[in-house]
Amino acid sequence: MKLLAINNVTKKDSPIYYRNEYNAKTEFLLIGSETVSIPIFFSIEMAPTGEKTVEVKIMGKIDYPLVPILQIIKKEIISMEKEGLLH
Repeated sequence: MKLLAINNVTKKDSPIYYRNEYNAKTEFLLIGSETVSIPIFFSIEMAPTGEKTVEVKIMGKIDYPLVPILQIIKKEIISMEKEGLLH
């Protein structure tokens, strides 16, 4: 399993200034050489202590264990956020 990309990231309007919500599509290479597109919803919330919490929801069905996919997506989202790629 390999995460190829997180594409089509769109920020949703939110009245809460410390929580940002996004929709996106992920491209995975799960088994063999077949790529799978998985739509996701994720949010990044800033706690009063300065910690950021990332929550990810898979919006489609996949035939693969969920926990490793969520871990890889969260890691990539944190990296994208640190690089300033999420507006």
